[in-house]
Amino acid sequence: MTDTATYRAGVPTCRDGMSGGENFPVSTPEDVDRLVELLAEPEVYTASLQAAEGMAVMDAHVQDGYGYLEYYGLDRSAVSVGDPDSPAVESETEFPAGAGVPLERFRKALVEFVTTGGELPTAVEWRLG
Repeated sequence: MTDTATYRAGVPTCRDGMSGGENFPVSTPEDVDRLVELLAEPEVYTASLQAAEGMAVMDAHVQDGYGYLEYYGLDRSAVSVGDPDSPAVESETEFPAGAGVPLERFRKALVEFVTTGGELPTAVEWRLG
């Protein structure tokens, strides 16, 4: 998949008791930095990075200093493999224990995902679904 359509991040939030969210384009390393910073804030939930229909989707979550990824491609799905001590995450996307990766690798994987048009990133290991 080499289409370079811009991905958008949909990020649900609950601030001051009010449900809301942010939606913004993610196509550069700087955009990914903005996303990672937002995900690390309290009351911010699993982001979904989506582009045009028929392109891969990536769900991303930050919790307890770990980044969690779930990839949905046209022909496969996969969840990140990380630190065995990373806890499971209960969210819209159920991330299993052991799926949390260090935030720098998480960031690299997201940059790779959005700059390759949705290819499965090589910056982290994956367990195919």
